[in-house]
Amino acid sequence: MLQTLIVDNGAGMLKAGLLPPKLDATAASLDAVPVRLPNCTAKSRAEKKFFVADGLDTAVELSALYIRRPHERGFVMNWDLQGDVWQRMCHADVLGIKPSDTSVLVTEPLFCPNEIKDNMDEFIFEEMGFQRFCSAPAPLLAYADHKCWDPDSVLSRTGCGIIVDSGFSFTHTVPIYEGRIVHKACRRIDLGGKALTNLLKETISNRHFNMMDETVLINSIKERLCFVSNRLDEDLRMCKKRGTANLIRRLYCLPTGLVGQDRLGHVLEPEQEGGSSAPRAGGGSSPSKRTKAESQNSPEKSRDSGNKGKTTG
Repeated sequence: MLQTLIVDNGAGMLKAGLLPPKLDATAASLDAVPVRLPNCTAKSRAEKKFFVADGLDTAVELSALYIRRPHERGFVMNWDLQGDVWQRMCHADVLGIKPSDTSVLVTEPLFCPNEIKDNMDEFIFEEMGFQRFCSAPAPLLAYADHKCWDPDSVLSRTGCGIIVDSGFSFTHTVPIYEGRIVHKACRRIDLGGKALTNLLKETISNRHFNMMDETVLINSIKERLCFVSNRLDEDLRMCKKRGTANLIRRLYCLPTGLVGQDRLGHVLEPEQEGGSSAPRAGGGSSPSKRTKAESQNSPEKSRDSGNKGKTTG
Protein backbone atom coordinates (compact mmCIF):
# COMPACT_ATOMS: atom_id res chain seq x y z
CA MET A 1 0.00 0.00 0.00
CA LEU A 2 1.36 3.37 -1.05
CA GLN A 3 1.96 6.06 1.54
CA THR A 4 0.96 9.64 0.80
CA LEU A 5 3.48 12.35 1.55
CA ILE A 6 2.56 16.05 1.49
CA VAL A 7 5.43 18.51 1.10
CA ASP A 8 5.24 22.29 1.35
CA ASN A 9 8.52 23.05 -0.39
CA GLY A 10 9.00 26.59 0.88
CA ALA A 11 12.07 28.65 0.17
CA GLY A 12 12.79 29.21 3.86
CA MET A 13 11.29 26.20 5.58
CA LEU A 14 10.24 22.79 4.26
CA LYS A 15 7.17 21.25 5.89
CA ALA A 16 6.37 17.59 5.26
CA GLY A 17 4.07 14.99 6.72
CA LEU A 18 2.59 11.57 6.00
CA LEU A 19 -1.15 11.14 5.79
CA PRO A 20 -2.56 8.50 8.14
CA PRO A 21 -3.57 5.20 6.47
CA LYS A 22 -7.24 5.66 7.36
CA LEU A 23 -8.19 9.23 6.57
CA ASP A 24 -11.60 10.72 7.25
CA ALA A 25 -12.03 13.46 4.67
CA THR A 26 -14.87 15.05 6.67
CA ALA A 27 -12.85 15.38 9.86
CA ALA A 28 -11.21 18.69 10.63
CA SER A 29 -8.31 17.19 12.56
CA LEU A 30 -5.52 14.86 11.53
CA ASP A 31 -3.25 12.68 13.58
CA ALA A 32 -0.31 13.41 11.29
CA VAL A 33 2.58 15.34 12.81
CA PRO A 34 4.50 17.30 10.16
CA VAL A 35 8.22 17.95 10.32
CA ARG A 36 9.84 21.33 9.73
CA LEU A 37 13.26 21.46 8.13
CA PRO A 38 15.29 24.50 7.08
CA ASN A 39 15.36 24.31 3.28
CA CYS A 40 19.06 25.06 3.03
CA THR A 41 22.57 23.77 3.49
CA ALA A 42 25.38 25.47 5.38
CA LYS A 43 29.15 25.30 5.64
CA SER A 44 30.88 26.45 8.79
CA ARG A 45 34.03 28.50 8.36
CA ALA A 46 35.00 27.85 11.98
CA GLU A 47 34.15 24.17 12.47
CA LYS A 48 35.00 22.98 8.94
CA LYS A 49 31.73 21.06 8.77
CA PHE A 50 28.86 20.79 6.29
CA PHE A 51 25.26 20.92 7.56
CA VAL A 52 22.07 19.90 5.77
CA ALA A 53 18.55 20.99 6.80
CA ASP A 54 18.05 20.32 10.53
CA GLY A 55 21.80 19.73 10.90
CA LEU A 56 22.02 23.48 11.52
CA ASP A 57 20.76 22.78 15.04
CA THR A 58 24.12 21.18 15.86
CA ALA A 59 26.21 24.12 14.68
CA VAL A 60 28.06 25.99 17.42
CA GLU A 61 29.33 29.11 15.65
CA LEU A 62 26.18 30.48 14.03
CA SER A 63 27.94 33.61 12.79
CA ALA A 64 30.46 31.48 10.88
CA LEU A 65 27.82 29.71 8.75
CA TYR A 66 27.78 30.22 5.00
CA ILE A 67 24.17 29.37 4.08
CA ARG A 68 23.10 28.28 0.60
CA ARG A 69 19.49 27.85 -0.45
CA PRO A 70 18.13 25.98 -3.47
CA HIS A 71 15.54 28.73 -4.10
CA GLU A 72 16.05 32.09 -5.75
CA ARG A 73 13.16 34.54 -5.75
CA GLY A 74 10.83 31.74 -4.73
CA PHE A 75 11.74 29.25 -7.47
CA VAL A 76 14.02 26.22 -7.23
CA MET A 77 17.25 26.88 -9.12
CA ASN A 78 19.80 24.56 -7.51
CA TRP A 79 18.44 21.03 -7.77
CA ASP A 80 21.55 19.46 -6.23
CA LEU A 81 21.00 21.34 -2.99
CA GLN A 82 17.29 20.54 -3.13
CA GLY A 83 18.16 16.86 -3.51
CA ASP A 84 20.34 16.99 -0.38
CA VAL A 85 17.48 18.48 1.65
CA TRP A 86 14.95 15.94 0.34
CA GLN A 87 17.31 13.06 1.06
CA ARG A 88 17.52 14.29 4.63
CA MET A 89 13.72 14.53 4.74
CA CYS A 90 13.38 10.87 3.71
CA HIS A 91 16.08 9.71 6.14
CA ALA A 92 15.19 7.29 8.93
CA ASP A 93 15.90 9.97 11.56
CA VAL A 94 13.23 12.29 10.09
CA LEU A 95 10.33 10.65 8.20
CA GLY A 96 11.84 7.25 7.48
CA ILE A 97 10.15 6.66 4.12
CA LYS A 98 11.08 4.88 0.90
CA PRO A 99 10.26 7.03 -2.13
CA SER A 100 9.57 3.92 -4.23
CA ASP A 101 6.64 3.11 -1.90
CA THR A 102 5.33 6.66 -1.59
CA SER A 103 3.18 9.05 -3.58
CA VAL A 104 3.86 12.74 -3.04
CA LEU A 105 1.89 15.99 -3.22
CA VAL A 106 4.08 19.10 -3.55
CA THR A 107 3.12 22.75 -3.46
CA GLU A 108 4.24 24.94 -6.33
CA PRO A 109 4.40 28.75 -6.51
CA LEU A 110 2.18 30.76 -8.79
CA PHE A 111 3.59 31.99 -12.12
CA CYS A 112 5.98 29.04 -12.12
CA PRO A 113 7.72 28.69 -15.52
CA ASN A 114 7.20 25.48 -17.48
CA GLU A 115 10.94 24.73 -17.41
CA ILE A 116 10.91 24.59 -13.62
CA LYS A 117 7.83 22.36 -13.68
CA ASP A 118 9.61 19.96 -16.05
CA ASN A 119 12.67 19.98 -13.80
CA MET A 120 10.45 19.18 -10.82
CA ASP A 121 8.96 16.17 -12.65
CA GLU A 122 12.43 14.91 -13.49
CA PHE A 123 13.61 15.50 -9.92
CA ILE A 124 10.66 13.64 -8.37
CA PHE A 125 10.68 10.57 -10.60
CA GLU A 126 14.26 10.13 -11.77
CA GLU A 127 16.37 11.46 -8.92
CA MET A 128 14.15 10.76 -5.88
CA GLY A 129 12.21 7.81 -7.33
CA PHE A 130 8.72 8.51 -6.02
CA GLN A 131 5.90 6.33 -7.29
CA ARG A 132 3.31 9.05 -7.96
CA PHE A 133 3.43 12.82 -8.05
CA CYS A 134 0.96 15.69 -7.95
CA SER A 135 1.57 19.43 -7.63
CA ALA A 136 -0.87 22.17 -6.65
CA PRO A 137 -0.66 25.89 -5.82
CA ALA A 138 -0.31 26.54 -2.11
CA PRO A 139 -3.23 29.07 -1.95
CA LEU A 140 -5.60 26.46 -3.40
CA LEU A 141 -4.59 23.94 -0.75
CA ALA A 142 -4.99 26.61 1.92
CA TYR A 143 -8.53 27.27 0.63
CA ALA A 144 -9.37 23.56 0.83
CA ASP A 145 -7.98 23.41 4.37
CA HIS A 146 -10.02 26.46 5.37
CA LYS A 147 -13.23 24.86 4.07
CA CYS A 148 -12.53 21.84 6.26
CA TRP A 149 -11.77 23.83 9.41
CA ASP A 150 -14.42 26.57 9.09
CA PRO A 151 -17.26 25.43 6.81
CA ASP A 152 -19.57 28.24 8.00
CA SER A 153 -17.32 31.12 6.93
CA VAL A 154 -18.18 33.36 3.98
CA LEU A 155 -15.22 32.04 2.00
CA SER A 156 -16.30 28.43 2.54
CA ARG A 157 -19.99 29.02 1.76
CA THR A 158 -19.57 31.23 -1.30
CA GLY A 159 -16.19 30.11 -2.63
CA CYS A 160 -15.26 33.75 -3.19
CA GLY A 161 -12.53 35.68 -1.41
CA ILE A 162 -8.87 36.68 -1.42
CA ILE A 163 -6.02 34.60 -0.02
CA VAL A 164 -2.74 36.31 0.91
CA ASP A 165 0.22 33.94 0.70
CA SER A 166 3.22 35.58 2.34
CA GLY A 167 6.32 33.41 2.16
CA PHE A 168 10.09 33.64 2.42
CA SER A 169 10.78 35.43 -0.87
CA PHE A 170 7.47 36.87 -2.03
CA THR A 171 3.85 37.67 -1.21
CA HIS A 172 0.94 36.65 -3.43
CA THR A 173 -2.60 38.01 -3.37
CA VAL A 174 -4.81 35.32 -4.88
CA PRO A 175 -8.52 35.93 -5.68
CA ILE A 176 -10.75 32.86 -5.38
CA TYR A 177 -14.00 32.67 -7.36
CA GLU A 178 -16.28 29.64 -7.08
CA GLY A 179 -13.43 27.67 -5.55
CA ARG A 180 -10.99 28.39 -8.39
CA ILE A 181 -8.02 30.71 -8.68
CA VAL A 182 -8.47 33.73 -10.95
CA HIS A 183 -4.95 33.66 -12.40
CA LYS A 184 -5.28 36.90 -14.36
CA ALA A 185 -6.07 38.82 -11.18
CA CYS A 186 -3.23 37.36 -9.06
CA ARG A 187 -0.50 39.76 -8.00
CA ARG A 188 3.02 39.12 -6.76
CA ILE A 189 5.16 41.35 -4.53
CA ASP A 190 8.84 40.49 -4.11
CA LEU A 191 8.68 41.02 -0.37
CA GLY A 192 8.72 38.25 2.19
CA GLY A 193 10.27 37.00 5.39
CA LYS A 194 13.82 37.22 4.03
CA ALA A 195 13.49 40.98 3.55
CA LEU A 196 12.15 41.40 7.08
CA THR A 197 15.07 39.42 8.51
CA ASN A 198 17.56 41.58 6.61
CA LEU A 199 15.80 44.76 7.78
CA LEU A 200 15.93 43.57 11.39
CA LYS A 201 19.64 42.80 11.04
CA GLU A 202 20.36 46.28 9.72
CA THR A 203 18.25 47.97 12.41
CA ILE A 204 19.92 46.14 15.29
CA SER A 205 23.39 46.60 13.76
CA ASN A 206 22.89 50.35 13.43
CA ARG A 207 21.61 50.79 16.98
CA HIS A 208 23.34 48.19 19.14
CA PHE A 209 25.62 45.36 17.94
CA ASN A 210 26.94 44.23 14.57
CA MET A 211 24.56 41.38 13.71
CA MET A 212 25.00 41.26 9.92
CA ASP A 213 26.49 37.74 10.10
CA GLU A 214 23.91 36.44 12.59
CA THR A 215 21.25 35.42 10.06
CA VAL A 216 20.12 32.33 11.99
CA LEU A 217 19.91 34.18 15.30
CA ILE A 218 18.04 37.20 13.88
CA ASN A 219 15.62 34.94 12.04
CA SER A 220 14.89 33.14 15.32
CA ILE A 221 14.26 36.46 17.07
CA LYS A 222 11.92 37.53 14.26
CA GLU A 223 9.90 34.31 14.43
CA ARG A 224 9.58 34.53 18.22
CA LEU A 225 8.68 38.20 18.61
CA CYS A 226 7.37 39.67 15.35
CA PHE A 227 3.64 39.56 14.64
CA VAL A 228 1.06 40.85 12.18
CA SER A 229 -0.84 43.73 13.71
CA ASN A 230 -4.63 43.71 13.49
CA ARG A 231 -4.80 47.23 14.98
CA LEU A 232 -1.94 49.12 13.42
CA ASP A 233 -2.68 52.61 14.78
CA GLU A 234 -3.19 51.38 18.34
CA ASP A 235 -0.06 49.24 18.26
CA LEU A 236 2.03 52.15 16.94
CA ARG A 237 0.82 54.36 19.79
CA MET A 238 1.59 51.57 22.24
CA CYS A 239 5.16 51.27 20.91
CA LYS A 240 5.82 54.92 21.74
CA LYS A 241 5.06 54.41 25.43
CA ARG A 242 7.80 53.76 27.96
CA GLY A 243 8.22 51.33 30.81
CA THR A 244 5.50 48.93 31.89
CA ALA A 245 2.85 50.91 29.98
CA ASN A 246 4.26 49.47 26.75
CA LEU A 247 2.68 46.02 26.46
CA ILE A 248 4.47 45.21 23.18
CA ARG A 249 8.03 45.84 24.34
CA ARG A 250 10.08 42.73 25.08
CA LEU A 251 13.65 42.11 26.22
CA TYR A 252 15.64 39.42 24.44
CA CYS A 253 18.62 37.78 26.10
CA LEU A 254 21.31 37.00 23.54
CA PRO A 255 23.14 33.65 23.71
CA THR A 256 26.30 33.38 25.75
CA GLY A 257 28.19 31.40 23.12
CA LEU A 258 29.07 28.60 25.54
CA VAL A 259 28.61 25.02 24.40
CA GLY A 260 25.58 23.30 25.89
CA GLN A 261 23.75 26.49 26.78
CA ASP A 262 20.96 28.42 25.08
CA ARG A 263 22.36 28.73 21.54
CA LEU A 264 19.64 31.07 20.24
CA GLY A 265 18.93 33.11 23.35
CA HIS A 266 15.52 33.51 24.93
CA VAL A 267 12.80 36.06 25.57
CA LEU A 268 12.63 37.53 29.05
CA GLU A 269 9.17 37.42 30.58
CA PRO A 270 7.76 40.63 32.15
CA GLU A 271 8.42 39.38 35.68
CA GLN A 272 11.99 38.51 34.68
CA GLU A 273 12.41 41.96 33.17
CA GLY A 274 11.37 43.57 36.44
CA GLY A 275 13.75 41.37 38.39
CA SER A 276 16.66 42.08 36.08
CA SER A 277 16.05 45.81 36.04
CA ALA A 278 15.53 46.15 39.79
CA PRO A 279 18.39 47.85 41.64
CA ARG A 280 20.71 45.49 43.49
CA ALA A 281 23.22 46.13 46.25
CA GLY A 282 26.05 47.79 44.44
CA GLY A 283 24.09 47.64 41.14
CA GLY A 284 26.24 47.60 38.05
CA SER A 285 28.83 49.96 39.52
CA SER A 286 32.56 49.40 39.74
CA PRO A 287 34.15 47.47 42.66
CA SER A 288 35.56 50.64 44.21
CA LYS A 289 32.12 52.28 44.24
CA ARG A 290 30.54 49.16 45.72
CA THR A 291 33.20 49.10 48.47
CA LYS A 292 32.55 52.75 49.25
CA ALA A 293 28.79 52.18 49.36
CA GLU A 294 29.18 49.18 51.67
CA SER A 295 31.46 51.15 54.01
CA GLN A 296 28.95 53.99 54.20
CA ASN A 297 26.15 51.58 55.09
CA SER A 298 28.19 49.57 57.62
CA PRO A 299 27.14 49.52 61.35
CA GLU A 300 30.49 50.99 62.45
CA LYS A 301 29.94 53.98 60.20
CA SER A 302 26.45 54.46 61.60
CA ARG A 303 27.72 54.37 65.23
CA ASP A 304 30.50 56.84 64.44
CA SER A 305 28.07 59.25 62.86
CA GLY A 306 25.72 58.90 65.84
CA ASN A 307 28.52 59.63 68.36
CA LYS A 308 29.61 62.58 66.27
CA GLY A 309 26.08 63.93 66.40
CA LYS A 310 26.02 63.65 70.17
CA THR A 311 29.36 65.44 70.57
CA THR A 312 28.43 68.37 68.42
CA GLY A 313 25.05 68.62 70.10
